[in-house]
Amino acid sequence: MNLGQKKKIAILICRSSAEYQYTLLGRLVSKAQELGYYALVYSCFGKYGNNEAYDVGESYIADLPDFTQMDGIILAPDTFDNYAVADKIIRLVREKATCPVVCVRRYVEGFANILVDDEHALDGIITHLVKDHGYRDFCFVNGPREHIDAKRRLTSLKNTMAEFDITVDDEDIYFGNFWRDVGPAAVDYLLTGRDRWPQAIICANDYSAISVIDELQRRGIRVPQDIAVTGFDDISETDAIAPTVTSVRVNVREMAERAVEAIRLMEEGEKVPEITYIPTHVVIRESCGCGTRNAARLEAAVKRYFDQDQKTRSFLMQSMFMSIHAEKARDIDELNNVIYSFLNQNEQVRDFYVVLNDYDWRTQEPEEFRGFTPMMHLRTAVRENILLGHVDHVFDIQEILPEEYVCDDPCGYFIVPLHYHEACLGYGVMTYSGDGIPNPFFQPFITNVCTALEELRSNMKKETLIAELQHLYVSDVLTGLSNRRGFEQKCESMYEQAARKRQPMAIIGIDMDGLKDINDTFGHSFGDLALKAIANAMSAACFQNELCYRVGGDEFQVIALNYNEDMVLEYRDRFRAFLDDYNSRSGRPYIVQASFGYVIVDPKANVPLGEWLTLSDDRMYEEKNARRATRKIIRDSAPGKEG
Repeated sequence: MNLGQKKKIAILICRSSAEYQYTLLGRLVSKAQELGYYALVYSCFGKYGNNEAYDVGESYIADLPDFTQMDGIILAPDTFDNYAVADKIIRLVREKATCPVVCVRRYVEGFANILVDDEHALDGIITHLVKDHGYRDFCFVNGPREHIDAKRRLTSLKNTMAEFDITVDDEDIYFGNFWRDVGPAAVDYLLTGRDRWPQAIICANDYSAISVIDELQRRGIRVPQDIAVTGFDDISETDAIAPTVTSVRVNVREMAERAVEAIRLMEEGEKVPEITYIPTHVVIRESCGCGTRNAARLEAAVKRYFDQDQKTRSFLMQSMFMSIHAEKARDIDELNNVIYSFLNQNEQVRDFYVVLNDYDWRTQEPEEFRGFTPMMHLRTAVRENILLGHVDHVFDIQEILPEEYVCDDPCGYFIVPLHYHEACLGYGVMTYSGDGIPNPFFQPFITNVCTALEELRSNMKKETLIAELQHLYVSDVLTGLSNRRGFEQKCESMYEQAARKRQPMAIIGIDMDGLKDINDTFGHSFGDLALKAIANAMSAACFQNELCYRVGGDEFQVIALNYNEDMVLEYRDRFRAFLDDYNSRSGRPYIVQASFGYVIVDPKANVPLGEWLTLSDDRMYEEKNARRATRKIIRDSAPGKEG
């Protein structure tokens, strides 16, 4: 049974190694396996600055899953920083999926939704700040103005403040980006021009809170003595900085469990609520003005971040070396060796596959690489930490992987689009042992794979162009035979080979008869046709690896290794038979003929190549002169010259 036929849940998420996503995915995958599902995690890494071409490449994630083949779908649309991609995924799921669908942390009409009650998300922390600390002067650092979570958390803030008869004016609200660089701009906006500082700055998430604390401290403003600061999400960093951050904890593992359980229940025909809220609770720490530092917990946090810092340094170093080694790969097999040597930086990785689109890298331009092809090529296969060597397994994209590479028991497959800017190269598939899921090295690892694939494609394209140029350099455009340059290159090397192997070599000179007469009488276009007929006759006469050349206007050469006189005569007979047949059927006002001369090179004679060539020419001209008086080029019924 291929993967397309197994019981499976598709999970679509962005930035899988970020803290929330990492925690969510870990439990989604393990819970799915507990219930007998294969978890197919379709992930991308999100926007990269203002690089629109890169964003196009990331957007291919929406086209990768076959939603018609899933037994359940779990969406995490709020993790996508490219809202258009999230909306496209939702639209495609609506159009194609017939299975249960669950959305996590963002409400989508028509699906089951596992949500944080954002409209009451800040109730607890505001109540704590007002009742326990007596604060009444607040500022708020929110997310983007149009972001659904930002809108709901602002609603929570205003409603709860209203219960305490507190008003938060528009100038006390800064709309940021939910990210760790918001601090300087937010603090500037909120503190500039105020008669006195606010008592507390409430932040819509922890990244914003940490950034605000850093900026306040940089300006010499103490937290919490001068201004209290709170966050939301309770990420691991909140317990590792000074002061530790008062926050709101959401049980992400419970969200994951409820999502998978909802899929199972709906599959079994049971109804589930359209909205299930996961409760939150306030985690009191130092940044609000209460809470004490737990020395053991701080020590554990410092050790955790020290270990993570060491891993990050290693990741950066390994990523750099991987890029350097990958640049040297001359083909996919060499690249596979590089991939394999750096694969284990992805902790607990078990299998890794590179699946490429059915595009021709040698002839097609990157602009043509748009989306996934119906048939795919498995080109890299690491199975249970063993590189399987050269593979080129062609299969239908609906299978996701060829049958023999699918795990026997339910597991998690992490699937990412492989692209270079907007050029879609294919997709990567990774599985992990135990409870492993993508770590922070996953993104630079995949990025390096994509860059290396593009470098390989570019090199293959260059090699093709160089080969074409070389072919043109040694080719005769009119006849398609190699030209004099090609003849001189090959004849010399073949002569050396004949001498080295003590094998006889034939050199055959062919000179077309009456080309000038045809050109003068009927025009050069007819002369060109006659020259092509000679070339076709030469090629048709070949039977023993002969090589044919046009070396001048009406001059041709044939060379062949390990050739004897009987073979030359057979070649001559085949050549002339072709011309006789051509002349009888061509309807041309002329007859195509040629004179023929040859030598059999004696490798033991120690005679320079030039002398053998001269001897071949002499014999050809002897025949030409002997036939001159009797040859007939222009047919009796031929019309006059072209006018």
